[in-house]
Amino acid sequence: MAFLNTLNNTLQISVNSNRLPLTQIVLISLIISILSACSPNNTATVTEGVLPQNIEITGDLVAAETTYLTPPIMRRVWNYQIKKIAPEGSLVKKGDFIAQLDTSDLTQRLATKSTRLATTKQDIETSKLRNLKQVEQLKLDIAEAKMNRDKAQLKFDLSDATVSAIDKAKYEKDAKIAKDKYNLNIQKLELEHQGAAQRQVMLESDLQKQAAEVSDLKTGIKAFRILSPKTGMLVHGKDYQGNKLKEGQSVSAGDSVASIPNLDHMQIKMAIPEVEAERVKVNQVVHIRLDANPERLFTGKITKLGAIFRNKSRLVPLVVFDAVADIDEADSGIMRPGMTAKITIDIASSQTQLLLPIEAIHYQQGQAYVYRPSLFGDELHPIKVSDIGLHFVAIASGLSLGYKVILP
Repeated sequence: MAFLNTLNNTLQISVNSNRLPLTQIVLISLIISILSACSPNNTATVTEGVLPQNIEITGDLVAAETTYLTPPIMRRVWNYQIKKIAPEGSLVKKGDFIAQLDTSDLTQRLATKSTRLATTKQDIETSKLRNLKQVEQLKLDIAEAKMNRDKAQLKFDLSDATVSAIDKAKYEKDAKIAKDKYNLNIQKLELEHQGAAQRQVMLESDLQKQAAEVSDLKTGIKAFRILSPKTGMLVHGKDYQGNKLKEGQSVSAGDSVASIPNLDHMQIKMAIPEVEAERVKVNQVVHIRLDANPERLFTGKITKLGAIFRNKSRLVPLVVFDAVADIDEADSGIMRPGMTAKITIDIASSQTQLLLPIEAIHYQQGQAYVYRPSLFGDELHPIKVSDIGLHFVAIASGLSLGYKVILP
């Protein structure tokens, strides 16, 4: 363009001074007309600045500090059905009702365990009575055996020369048998005491175990009525599809039935695509617009990046990692945990670079090119792009500051 201006100025001077013949003037005018027709009017200039870059994603509001209300841990209970739950958004105080979980299975188990406990108590009493009766009978048997032993021994001791040898041998044998019978009854009494003690220990152990089970079930049934541990606003938990829990739905052990967040310190939780992992850093600025209130713009900074990659959900196999950003000047009047938002992460570098509009860049087989104006038409010029933004690209090599390129 500068060349054309110079040529045109030269022609005007020559005409005014009558230095050139008419044929040359006509020829120069024709050249100027042709070049003017070919010269581009829509061009862009290589500038220097910071490349604007951002990532646009979605996220959910969360409270930095949240008290989660989960079902009590119970043996042989894996799913908990919600029979009743307080309305979401309710302002609750400490001790207020939050939710009632279904206790029908526990109530049935409690009835069975209570029956077994009562049976064990009855068995203990029956065992004591039977043992007492058996001991009394053995004591009578011992007394009788002692008396028979003493009689037989006395009869043997009183045997003299008048008693035949055969009778004396018989008396001696009877005394020995009576003594053995007495000793046997003594052993029976000792064994009865030992057996009774062992039976008592076993029954007492069963009693303690069953009493503990009954106590646990009673405590569990009471704990199935979930009460608020603090003052705050109630937020319902979510199911596996991300929907709010309702009455009749079931949750697993460890899942949150509801929560009470601290609305004074809000954060935004984001799922960053794996391909953006290298570009997202802690302390980067985020811009937040709530879907429920898009006219308000909030800002914040990324405070935490997840270390584990995961699938976004069962239905969406996109690989992502989690990130959390604090929200500056959060508005507790409109912000609620679980609200969705559109987020823009500012990932621009502070380093200045050579910039061109993105529409000025062309590609052929992976090579970036621009069209530069020349005396004889558009010239294809290879360049190297270092980074790409939403509207501009950063030039690593191939162009210098102030160069002009042709726009489509």
